[in-house]
Amino acid sequence: MKDAASLSESDLRAGHRKRLRDRFLADPEGMPDYEVLELALGCVYLRRDNKMLAKRLLAAFDNFDGLLSASSEELARVEGCGPAVDSFLSLLREIIARASQSNVQRKQSVTLSDIVEMGRQRLKHCTDEEVWAALLDKQNRLLIFKKIRHGSIDYVALEPLEIVELMVRNHASSLVLMHNHPGGTCMPSQEDRALTGRISLALRHLGLFLHDHVIITSDAAFSMMQDRRLEVAKRNVRDLPE
Repeated sequence: MKDAASLSESDLRAGHRKRLRDRFLADPEGMPDYEVLELALGCVYLRRDNKMLAKRLLAAFDNFDGLLSASSEELARVEGCGPAVDSFLSLLREIIARASQSNVQRKQSVTLSDIVEMGRQRLKHCTDEEVWAALLDKQNRLLIFKKIRHGSIDYVALEPLEIVELMVRNHASSLVLMHNHPGGTCMPSQEDRALTGRISLALRHLGLFLHDHVIITSDAAFSMMQDRRLEVAKRNVRDLPE
């Protein structure tokens, strides 16, 4: 057995990580954030002491949510943080989004709150505008949750015909439309309101329904069907349970 003087740096790191892992398994809630992050970073940098990197990342982005929202450029400005961390965080975001979607997919009848939370997990960290649609059947079961368009940091184009074709192709009865405003307000623009009205009118002719158009930001979600300026759209809205 090696004595303390003969232990290599890799031996010391391995022992430290094992102690961290054991503490996490015994009492995960009792560990400070930087140690939880340090343990996670051990999956990225296997032969490195990650304690200082974990502390620098949390200092730069305040908390785990801020870290998950960080762009590649922001991460690159943190000392010791390379592309591998960016890839790892992207993987975590995808796992979280898919877990949320699978929970909704299993339900026999979804609520608007279910769909909004699913959309937030998918969109709140996106750095460009994206449009997603949650398509439902007549029993309000989720058929698919699909990205329709990917835009720029402050604009994404969409035509009502795309929504109609998507719903018909997937035999959907209704939908919740959502898109994000990266780094901005969750309040709809005039273009958002006009588009929602056009989509609602296009669906009406086929007996299809628009439940809502939700705008997602990093910390909020706004229901456009609560906007009194959307009276045309509201005439073709079928309510989902809250």
